[in-house]
Amino acid sequence: MSSKEILNDIINNFEPSKFIKFFREKSRKFKPLEQSVSSYNSENFTDGSILGVLSFEDSTEFIIYIFKVIKPLSERSSKKAQYILGKKILKEAVRYVGGIFIFYDEKGDFRFSLIYDIPLTNGKRDWSNFRRYTYYVSKGQTNKTFLHQLETAVFSSFDKIQDAFSVEKVTKEFYEEIANWYFWALKKVKFPDDVETEKNGREISVIRMITRIIFIWFMKVRKLIPEELFNETVLKEILSDTKLNSDNYYKAVLQNLFFATLNTKKEERRFTSNKKGYKGLSQDFGNHNVYRYEELFEDSEDVIEKYFMPIPFLNGGLF
Repeated sequence: MSSKEILNDIINNFEPSKFIKFFREKSRKFKPLEQSVSSYNSENFTDGSILGVLSFEDSTEFIIYIFKVIKPLSERSSKKAQYILGKKILKEAVRYVGGIFIFYDEKGDFRFSLIYDIPLTNGKRDWSNFRRYTYYVSKGQTNKTFLHQLETAVFSSFDKIQDAFSVEKVTKEFYEEIANWYFWALKKVKFPDDVETEKNGREISVIRMITRIIFIWFMKVRKLIPEELFNETVLKEILSDTKLNSDNYYKAVLQNLFFATLNTKKEERRFTSNKKGYKGLSQDFGNHNVYRYEELFEDSEDVIEKYFMPIPFLNGGLF
């Protein structure tokens, strides 16, 4: 199995011993121990164990510990307490330049953290930031950054392990991809004439679209927007046309999501009125904060009620 396959197996079918397999895959200089360390068990942690020792090319070593936490883990829970325990262990085991500490709960969610000391010129020791070098991993998340970073990591030196826990590299790659997409989109997208004739209108509109999409994707990850609105299989069932050259998804889903949902209070959400107003136009002509494009849905009332109405009102100015 590849390291990524092993990690996916750990996430989906958690067993502490599977990490031994992962570290063996990442380094030939990993020495498994599986040694119980009950002396570190407490009201917060139990089932403490040394998984093994990782040796580097310069003959320095890393220690790898695993503990079960008493209370369920979350993105924020007990992070400081786990860091303090790891630091205490390293202070007592001075031969190691750092350690990887794994904390897991009853569900199999876990935190994968790097802790190391920083020698100072005055002879004292500082320590790595407990908020920075850590991953929270859960079955309910995509865990994309964790999987990417640990799959591509090389465990041959301390610096390379530190790179595996550094999100700066991932962030840089993310912005590079966004920039590439932006320049590609500038050549491909089509806008109404008033946008095209406005100074920098095309550029501004593309940037606005990218920003909105990133924002709603973040909301989807936070489970504030239903996954179904980004699922191609579901979209084929709820939209009348999903061909690649169709703008139905943009109109029916994204526009209704941006304006009539996120920018409109729940009690004020409604479909556009059929009543005629000035010059025979709909009374809601030009009003983007009402649901439109009913004809693009297979069952507009059902789709809006099921997928759009539960979404919270934000009014953050983004839309």
